[in-house]
Amino acid sequence: MTTAMKVFTSSNTIGWSPLKKAVATLGLAGLARIGEESPAGLLAGDHWLFLMFYEIAVKPRMVDTLFVCGGVGNGKVRNTVATYTISMNEWHDAPDLPEPRCDHGIAFVDGRVFVLGGWIPGSITNTCITFSISRNKWEVIPPMSIKRSQPGIAVVGDRIFVIGGTKSCNILDTVEVYKVSGNTWTAPGVVAPMPTPRFNFGVAVIGTRIFTIGGFGKHGHLTCVEVHDTETNTWTKLSPMPTARRGMAVAVIGHQIWCFGGNDGHMNLDVIEVFDVDKNEWTTSKFKMTTPRYGAKAVVIDGMIWIIGGYSHDKPINLVEIFVPETGTWTTAPPMRIPRTEHAVTAF
Repeated sequence: MTTAMKVFTSSNTIGWSPLKKAVATLGLAGLARIGEESPAGLLAGDHWLFLMFYEIAVKPRMVDTLFVCGGVGNGKVRNTVATYTISMNEWHDAPDLPEPRCDHGIAFVDGRVFVLGGWIPGSITNTCITFSISRNKWEVIPPMSIKRSQPGIAVVGDRIFVIGGTKSCNILDTVEVYKVSGNTWTAPGVVAPMPTPRFNFGVAVIGTRIFTIGGFGKHGHLTCVEVHDTETNTWTKLSPMPTARRGMAVAVIGHQIWCFGGNDGHMNLDVIEVFDVDKNEWTTSKFKMTTPRYGAKAVVIDGMIWIIGGYSHDKPINLVEIFVPETGTWTTAPPMRIPRTEHAVTAF
C-alpha cells in the first residue's frame, strides 16, 4: 500500500486538472479515514484501478475545444469563427458570425456559446446571438437593454452577467443578467451597479462571486479590484492590483486569479500578477510572458492557462501559448490561421 500511495504526490501531479487531483485526494482521504476496503480507499490503493476510473469517468468530461470568434485581424473586423481541437492538434473553420463583430463578450452555458454586444461596423450594439454546438448554427436571442462594447462577462449557474463596458463616450457601471433557461434579461438596476464604471477590464468567477479587475475608467487606467457577491447582490472593494492596466488576460486556478500582460497607457506589458482571493493579496510573479501583449484572451484547460491572440509589436498576432502555473514554463500550440485582437474566446 505504501508504494501505491506514492503514486499521488505533489511532485508527480503537475499538470493534472483540478478534477483529477480531487479524485486522487478523495481516494487518499478515504484510505486514511475508513480504511482500504472503502470505495475511495480502493481507488487510492490500486493505481491501475484509478487510471481506469479516470479514463471512464473523468477524461470524457475534459475540455477539448477552443472557440474563437470575431475580432480584428488583417486590417478589418472579422466575422470568422475558428475552433481548435486539442486532442487532434488542429484548427478548423466553424460557421461565421452573422455579421463582423469585435470587442464583444462571450460565454459558454449548457452546450451553447453566447456572444453579447460589442462593435459591429458602424456602431456599438446591444444585439446578442447564440451558437448551438449540437445544431452547428447561430441564432438570435433577445438584445440587452443597453448597447455595450468591451463589457465584462461572468457566468454563475445558468446566468450570464454583462457588466460595465462603454457606450460611445459613456463608461458604464450597470449590470444586466441573461437567464439562459428562461431566455430573459433582467433590467439594469435589479443587480447592483459596479462601484467603479469601467471597460476593457478583467473578470474572474470563483463560486458565486464575480471579481472585476483593472480596466479603463473615467480617470484612466485602473488598479481597483471589486467583487460582487451574487447571493447578497453587494459589491466589496479589495486590494488593488499592483499595475494599472487594461486589456489583460485573466484566468482562475483554484482560489488564485492570474493576470497576464495588458497595456498601462504607455506600452504593452509582459508582467504576470497573481491575486490570492483567500488572503486578499497580490504578488508579482517571477515569470513573465514570452512577448508583451494587449488584448489576449485566456482560458484554463486541465490546469494549464492558454493565452490566445492579442496585440503585440504594433499588430494583431496569431500566437497561442500554454502556461503551466506550477513550473512557470511556456509551450506553443499551433497558431490561429489569422491574427486576432479584440476577439472573444471560450472553451468546452
